[in-house]
Formats: sequence, C-alpha cells, structure tokens
Amino acid sequence: MIEMDFELSEPISRALNEMHFTKLTAVQEQSIPVVLNGDDLVAQSRTGTGKTAAFAIPILERIDASSREVQALILAPTRELALQVGADFNSIGKYTGVGILTAYGGTGLESQIRQLGEKKAQIVVGTPGRIMDLISRGSLNLYHLKFFVLDEADVMLDMGFSRDVEKIISFTPKKKQVLLFCVDFPDELLRLGRRHMRYPKHVKLISTDKSAIGVAQSFYPVRSEEKLGVLLFLLKETKPTRALIFCRTKRQVSRLVRQLDYNGIKAEGLQGDMTQPQRTRTMQAFKDGLIRILVATDVAARGIHVERISHIFNYELPHDINYYIHRIGRTGRMQEVGEAITLCDSDESRDLYMIEQMIGKTIEQKELPPNIPAPLLPPRGPSGGGRSRNSFRDRGRFRRR
Repeated sequence: MIEMDFELSEPISRALNEMHFTKLTAVQEQSIPVVLNGDDLVAQSRTGTGKTAAFAIPILERIDASSREVQALILAPTRELALQVGADFNSIGKYTGVGILTAYGGTGLESQIRQLGEKKAQIVVGTPGRIMDLISRGSLNLYHLKFFVLDEADVMLDMGFSRDVEKIISFTPKKKQVLLFCVDFPDELLRLGRRHMRYPKHVKLISTDKSAIGVAQSFYPVRSEEKLGVLLFLLKETKPTRALIFCRTKRQVSRLVRQLDYNGIKAEGLQGDMTQPQRTRTMQAFKDGLIRILVATDVAARGIHVERISHIFNYELPHDINYYIHRIGRTGRMQEVGEAITLCDSDESRDLYMIEQMIGKTIEQKELPPNIPAPLLPPRGPSGGGRSRNSFRDRGRFRRR
C-alpha cells in the first residue's frame, strides 16, 4: 500500500499498487493535495523526482469519465516527453475508464482526429505544434477544459514555444486550473504565470545546490582532439550499465556514433533528423537495455525518462549552460545514484566556471593517467583512416579561469 496522508479512489490505488508504487516523492507529497484542492500550482523540482505522477494522479482523480469532453490538456516540449507522460497517464488511469490521447508530430494526424471525433479522450497530452494543428482543424475543442498543465515549462519557453502556448491558452476557458512543473522559474515563465494563474501555490524543492542530488559530478581537462580517446578510455574504465552521451550538434552525434563503433563500442544516436518511428525504436531499445550507450543532442534528449542510467557523459558542454542541470538529471533518478562526467577543453573552461556558479558548487577535477591509447579513426575517403597520431603525453596545464 502507498504511504500518504490522503485517500485515493480504488481504481487508481489498484493501478499504483500494480506499478509497485509504494511511497510518494517529495514533489508528489506536496503537489497532489494542492491539485486535489483545486488550486493553481507552480512546482519546481529537479528532473527525475516523479513530477509526472504529481499531476497525473490528482487529475485522474478529478476527471469526469462520464463526460465526453476534453477536460485536461498537458503540453510537453518534445515528442519523447509527450509519449512518456501519455504512457504514465495510461498506466495510472488504466482502471478509471478515462480516455487519453497522446498527440505529437511526425506521425499520422488522422487517427488522432478520429479519436477526438469519437469523443474517446477526456485527457490530451501533446506537443504545442500538434495541438495547434488539431485546434486549427477544428478537431480539438478546449471550451470545457478544467486542467491546463505545462510540463517542463521552463524548457518549453526556452525552446521558443511561448507564442504557441499563449495561443493555445486563448482557446481555453478563463476558469481552469493551471499547473506549471519546471526546474527553473525564469522571468518569462513568471510573467506567463501572472497572466494566467490565480493565487498559485508554490512547491519549491530546488535548493541552492540546483544540481542533481545523488549524482557524483566530475570533469577531466582535455584538449579537443583528445576527447574521443579519453571517452573510449572512460567507457572501458567505468563500465556503465546504461550511458547517455551529450553532444552539441546533430552532426557531432552522427560522427561520434561512427567513431565509437569503429573502436568496438556499440552505440546509437538520437537526433532531430531521425523520423519518429526511428526515434521511437531507438528509445524503446534503450529503455529495454538492448542499447547500452546512447549519443544525443540536448533537444533530442528532452523527455528521456529512463530509469537506471548509470552515467552521463558531457562530450561537449551545452550552448546554454542551463541544459547542464537537465542533462545530469537523467541519472540519479528517484533516489538512485549516478555519475556525470564532463570532458572539458580550454575553450569550454569559462562555461564550466559559469555552471559551477549556477549550481552553487565546485565540480571535482580529475586527472587522467599518462599514455591513454590513441583511438582508431574511421576512414574519411577511399584511402583515409588509420590510427590517430595523438600521443596524449603532453597535455599542458589546464586553465580554468
């Protein structure tokens, strides 16, 4: 049985018990009563603390399954996150009789329109672009909406969806419950909240140390041309059970996957040029453990909610240092422990310093042993290829400031 100070209905309790859901996290314990009470809510909590259940459980409790109208809309910034949130709603609400539609781009629109036309969805989870498509076609009616949720709201606005969010809100009734779930609470999100929320409650579980609790963070000073060899060395040394490697660009993701494969380490990439079926297959294989190492961009990795990721490797630091928190939050989830390792060249040292200021702590600097084997480099052309000539012997002094 679940330990909690409030009662849940039998259908939801039964589903949670089947999911081995025995104890609420802090964000769930503090948020669920607020939502059940009908108040607007801003919940700040780091990645991997169970935010989805914090709004899914009370929304499912309060949805009228006998009504054929859409009563709840949950906006997610990416397809992967929308799929994950939709899956969680389906698992928690499996015995409630509530219809749930997950709507996102890159897949057939007609089936989603048909489900809405047949009034089989009281809850819609979707990305802003696809929700706008459904509204513009007259297929999605939000006039009876009771709950409006922005999941990863700070990421949503950071990705440029502010105008779409405002447009979607304009199709909803003034009287509704607005729930914002985020890590950061930037000024733009604050202004959005002031425009559309009524005396919201604020659950803040972000301390001065904004980085993930339970994640050991470290960095290695390396030259840019050394990164591949160092990564290969660390992958062999740490033996990750499941690892996520971050790069800045789609091109670098494809290149690194090819380089790892050429050096005998099987990896798959996740980046924006992939079709939705390709992305779905890759993510499912990663979740199932068929893929042990996944290389991704920040945008493609949005919504990766996979348990038991043991290691995060920052092959390159992000363009936006705020993404660092979201990256390392992919490990150490739900009271587990994990490790986040950054490969930092001299051009990135200022970014690393700014990240330390942002998270309120110093990241441990580690040193590499001498004579790390040079990597094999894939052929560039008919006569290219061969072993790199980098010796890894004369690294020089790394200057961080």
